[in-house]
Amino acid sequence: MRIHIFAIIKYILVVALIVLFILVFKQNYLVFLLFPYVLLLMISIPVFLSNVKNLSLKCGSDEAEVDLDSTIHFFVEYSNPSFFPFLKSALSFNVHNMFLNSPQKKSLNFSIRRKRTERVYVSVLAGRTGMVEFETGILEVSDYLGILTKKLDFSSSCRVPVFPSGSAKLDVPEIPYSEGYDEYSEPDMKGNISSDTKEIREYRPGDRLTRIHWKISSKLDELMVKEPDRTSVMSVVMLPEFERTGIFKTIDTLDAAAKSFMEKGERFEICLFNEKLCSFEFFVINDAETLTECYREMYFLPLYDRPDAAKEAYYASAQKESMLLSIHEDNMKLFDDGLEIVSGTDNLIV
Repeated sequence: MRIHIFAIIKYILVVALIVLFILVFKQNYLVFLLFPYVLLLMISIPVFLSNVKNLSLKCGSDEAEVDLDSTIHFFVEYSNPSFFPFLKSALSFNVHNMFLNSPQKKSLNFSIRRKRTERVYVSVLAGRTGMVEFETGILEVSDYLGILTKKLDFSSSCRVPVFPSGSAKLDVPEIPYSEGYDEYSEPDMKGNISSDTKEIREYRPGDRLTRIHWKISSKLDELMVKEPDRTSVMSVVMLPEFERTGIFKTIDTLDAAAKSFMEKGERFEICLFNEKLCSFEFFVINDAETLTECYREMYFLPLYDRPDAAKEAYYASAQKESMLLSIHEDNMKLFDDGLEIVSGTDNLIV
């Protein structure tokens, strides 16, 4: 609790001035002004100290998640169960994107009304993708006369993810295709053989017995097999590089590539590299919901300085044998077993 000496001096000077007017100018009616002013001090401070401890405060947001360039409506909700209002209060808070780690410290001034539970809003424009964090700190509340200021610790936080707007489009590298494996070879990795039948054709030596269409074969008195639709040899692993200076371009490129794969029906995964733990986490992307879940985890990852750190660690730790699509800023490179297949810069179309 802080005591304001200048406020006390000002109070004493006002009382002394009133007494001076009463004595010098014989203005006895000023006693009626002096009495409530002295009484105010005697009542205000004890009532203030007994009721300020009943205050409660929390923060939140009207939105659970937003797209890029949208407005986030954070709020501070106070609850004052007493009949005593607090006209002078200031709450310290900061808001920042967790990728940037540069909190903007600010102060929010408002009045706390009696017997109320109300919200005070702080609007923030989401100008970058990532996790926007709103943190509250110390609430400073003063009495009517400004003599005492009580500091209350209401530290809490609220986080809102900001997702790419999806307005960017680009052409991703073509993925090699295969018709699958014959009946004498077994894959040593997870494949992506489609269950859709492209056509029915005559049996040829080497076809899998499980592909024989027995019902049609019995009618035609000839072995016929189901020709599956062509699909990629293996799933593609997208590996974004969380290099510090290019993180926002990388996220935009990753989002455009992921949505392009989803539109084409390609099977793919996103691999997230944690540089501090030197660990990898894989997300199989099937729809917008799984992509959103991946982004939520991605926004908490630490950034690093080397642009190829994730790719180097991926091959050094012998991760999944699959096509690897390395993404850094607006550059995409396709690797197969560590060998680069496609490289270049794809221009984003906004």
